[in-house]
Amino acid sequence: MPSWAPRLCFAPAGVFTDSRYGPFFFDQPIDHNDPDSPTFRHRYWANTDWYKPGGPVILYNAGELAADYRASYVTNSSMAMLARELDGIVIVMEHRCYGQSMIGKDYSSANLRALNTEQALEDMATIIREIKLPNLDVTLPPAPQTKWIVYGGSYSGNLAAWMRYRYPDIVFATIPSSAPVQMRYDFPEYFTPIYKYGPRHCIDAIEGVVRYVDHILFSPFGHRKQELKKRFGLEDLLHDDDFAETLSYPLGLWQDMTPTENPFESEFCSIFENAHSLHEYVDAYGSYITALVNRTCEGSASVNECLNTHDPQSEMYRDLTAEYRPWFWQICTEYAYWQTAAPLWRPTLVSRKLNTSWYQRQCPLLFGNDIVPRHPHWRRINADYKGWHLLISRAIWLDGEWDPWRTLSVNSDDAPDRTHAPKDTHYQVLGQSVHHWDFFITDTVSTEIKELHRTIVELIKTWITEADNGNGDYDGQQMDREVTFNYQQ
Repeated sequence: MPSWAPRLCFAPAGVFTDSRYGPFFFDQPIDHNDPDSPTFRHRYWANTDWYKPGGPVILYNAGELAADYRASYVTNSSMAMLARELDGIVIVMEHRCYGQSMIGKDYSSANLRALNTEQALEDMATIIREIKLPNLDVTLPPAPQTKWIVYGGSYSGNLAAWMRYRYPDIVFATIPSSAPVQMRYDFPEYFTPIYKYGPRHCIDAIEGVVRYVDHILFSPFGHRKQELKKRFGLEDLLHDDDFAETLSYPLGLWQDMTPTENPFESEFCSIFENAHSLHEYVDAYGSYITALVNRTCEGSASVNECLNTHDPQSEMYRDLTAEYRPWFWQICTEYAYWQTAAPLWRPTLVSRKLNTSWYQRQCPLLFGNDIVPRHPHWRRINADYKGWHLLISRAIWLDGEWDPWRTLSVNSDDAPDRTHAPKDTHYQVLGQSVHHWDFFITDTVSTEIKELHRTIVELIKTWITEADNGNGDYDGQQMDREVTFNYQQ
């Protein structure tokens, strides 16, 4: 698979989900703009155990992966906690074109043409309007009589925010967590929190190795490049940019941190514990990447066959059943998010050979020159959905202080001032936290996360009471009561 496959945070998933919660299937139109459109089987799970008449529905879209990994959220997550506290229902729905919610038999370009933001949002709206839950023995009143709260994290958090923006008549409130709503083509800021908050000895080692690597990669001496690549187990990898990107892989472990596990330190930074010179840093990094490449490329004829992104005939481009293709389609056509080296005037943790061209070049190889746009339509997405300028009421915007994706969220240090934000909006940055840590409900989470859960419940209860008493408009207008912003820099 391409080495730029998305890192997906599964926490807290992997728990067995009782069959009484699903999966169930909903007949979803492939094209919501075509009244005669055929349908596909849209998979979802639902927990109605706590429902009492008048209770809300918490809707979670699993986002850019098969929803099997997140089906357990109907019983083990902050969404389930919220449903229990509010006498409501929690639904986990699969995103179109992922898992078993397939439009066609594979992930060919023809079967991905209807995979876009507009269709994904309308899928959620159609479920809100039409769903009949097979494990609910009473009739669920339609929205807005039943209050639907859309909760999401990461890309799914974008969808949660955009649902409240586009469908305020049927979406009562939203909780976008770690939502990078500001699209960006060139995205070196992804690595900024790692540089800022990572263990200093480790960061200094990485920066030193990358500076050393680039000194050689940007030199005219081919034999030195070959010697360098050999130290990392990549001596037969033809292209320098592929080599540079492979070295960036362990930085993704930062996003994989959970409240109880830190693979960035335990699996990667630990290699530098007994290293104190540049030579020792390079050797340690080289040994780590060599072991990684041996595992990744086991069964391949060569490392170059395994990691060469320049070969149009590579299996990574020809395999139409590869599960990474739907997300690549989305970032190649709409979102970009290319994670690149920092500008020359700033320190970088990845080689400056890693630029937007390395990513963009692969899109037509995956899907065809005449099928995907020359560049993703990221500016249009920002224009249509307002990026981090988005102002919506009854929204709880959550981020982790150390999350790389916070740099594109409304809680970014660079985001616009929120002086004129709707009064019934809550902003919070969880200290020393990473990617949607609010999802965790275990006893091991921080006191701050536990307090946040209580805050979420109380805010939603207040908004429901105000709406039921006629003190708040359901169509997204501001309410009179002011919710104090809790915004930590």
